[in-house]
Amino acid sequence: MKVQDAIDTCIQCGFCLQSCPTYRIFRTEESSPRGRIARLKDVLAGTVEATPETLATFEECLGCRACEVACPSGVPYEEILLAGRARLRDMQEPPPAPARLTLRLVRSHILLRAAKGLWQMEGRRLRRAARRLHSGQSAVRLLAAMPEPEAAPTVAAGAKAVVQVHRGCVMDVVWPRTNARAVLLLREAGITADLMPASTGCCGALHAHQGDLPSARELARGVIAAFESSGGAEVVSLAGGCAAHMKTYGELLADDPLWQERAERFTRAVEDVTTLLDRQGYRVRPPATDERITYQDSCHLRNGLKVQEAPRRLIAGDGYCEMAEAATCCGSAGIYNVVRPDVAQRMLQAKVADIIDTGATTVITANPGCELQLRLGARETGDVFEVKHIVDWLWQRREEGVGASGAAMEPGTRPSPPGGEKG
Repeated sequence: MKVQDAIDTCIQCGFCLQSCPTYRIFRTEESSPRGRIARLKDVLAGTVEATPETLATFEECLGCRACEVACPSGVPYEEILLAGRARLRDMQEPPPAPARLTLRLVRSHILLRAAKGLWQMEGRRLRRAARRLHSGQSAVRLLAAMPEPEAAPTVAAGAKAVVQVHRGCVMDVVWPRTNARAVLLLREAGITADLMPASTGCCGALHAHQGDLPSARELARGVIAAFESSGGAEVVSLAGGCAAHMKTYGELLADDPLWQERAERFTRAVEDVTTLLDRQGYRVRPPATDERITYQDSCHLRNGLKVQEAPRRLIAGDGYCEMAEAATCCGSAGIYNVVRPDVAQRMLQAKVADIIDTGATTVITANPGCELQLRLGARETGDVFEVKHIVDWLWQRREEGVGASGAAMEPGTRPSPPGGEKG
């Protein structure tokens, strides 16, 4: 859809306002989806000059897409946001150095491979150094909250895989174990799965959300080509934001006649790992401990891919407690917590308060950015709770010998076939 057409879909009803985290913080029309849509409409019409000041509201937006769920008119807000950020990027100052470094790093699979090796060798020392600094810099605080490097389980080559797990960029550097565990869990659930080659690289979500659409399109083409070469039928990402972005490749490459059809085929192949496991009836028994669990939604997984119930069914049990505002953004939003740490910190403080109210000892999420942001919140409140990616939590249950439908599983066995509904 063209940006002007997307803008014209908005009927200015205001249902989006209370769903918007920045509107709820600042209580100004300018900080709402409706205000941002009106601002870009005026810029395109020439009644408002496009300047860093008039477009600053697009930098303030988290891009959580909660407004799309609340909208009765089906406004494709993500397209409007990216268009606004693309205009803003052409005239504003460069983002902070850590953000620039991240965007440059993830564009190259060679640099990513080097970063992965460095993190495996020096990650513990880097974390300790960051923890000793007591710095107010957001990048240093996030580094201190990183999970320690951990060896990934071996993923042996198998039969031609139906499901291809996209390694991602930062995900493959810091969370390679989670990617590998996802493959093994899918295999145990009776689904042939494998890791896509490391050379596949970044999906382009970070660049798109910073307004760098040319780089986002270039990276998207690389992912599509790699998936086509794999022969897979479905592709999953363990990062909710990346999966939701890959689901928009059809729109991203809509004006590219050489890639449009390929991109649309790819978007139809994007799926979520919790949905696949849930369809297979994969279940684990709640642990025989005092662990109390709550779940924080990945904004893009919930609002973009519409995955809400599947992860909850996978972790449901006597120890589960639904968190108030679980669907509200934690403030991570890609690299938002580096670019706008002021807003991100306010959101994190509210989120930590909601977690503490549940009495949870473990918070589960389905996105590495959310995990890192919540780990930061846990660290800065005395580590009163742990944070785990849902795949890592399921893997831990597997290691304890608890598998499908609560039955003890031997390594390599498969759970009972389908019983779960579509998530």
